[in-house]
Amino acid sequence: MGLKKSNAVVNYQGHETFMPYVLNRTTGAVNADFQVVLRNHGMTLLHWRVLAFLRETDGLGISALANAAGVDQATLSRALTVMETAGYISRQPSATDQRVLEIHLLPAGKKQFNKVLPPAWAIFERAVKGLTDKEQHELQRLLKKVWGNFA
Repeated sequence: MGLKKSNAVVNYQGHETFMPYVLNRTTGAVNADFQVVLRNHGMTLLHWRVLAFLRETDGLGISALANAAGVDQATLSRALTVMETAGYISRQPSATDQRVLEIHLLPAGKKQFNKVLPPAWAIFERAVKGLTDKEQHELQRLLKKVWGNFA
């Protein structure tokens, strides 16, 4: 009895059509430009994510913020220490549960976010150049659908 080829072997047409490769290369290209912007502002990608999430929802707990940022709590705590020293955020006990620390965005953090946003937005605009609004929404929808397969 002969071996049956798997769908992977039959369907694979090279790395340029392999979606994980294309996603990885695309993410790498966008992040390379973004890392330069962040470095020029004395920030890391995690610092940016924290500022962005707190701008959307101030007062998140460490667990929720770590989950949103896609990092473990220990990594986030080290970043928060740097950001607290810079005056971007504060950590305060929750009014309802003193064991829970809430992270708050301070005026300096809002200012830093607003300072980095224009060059960050320019990278976004470069990434979607040539895509219609409809295509941009469809791309977002499809990427979220793929991401959801791993949730």
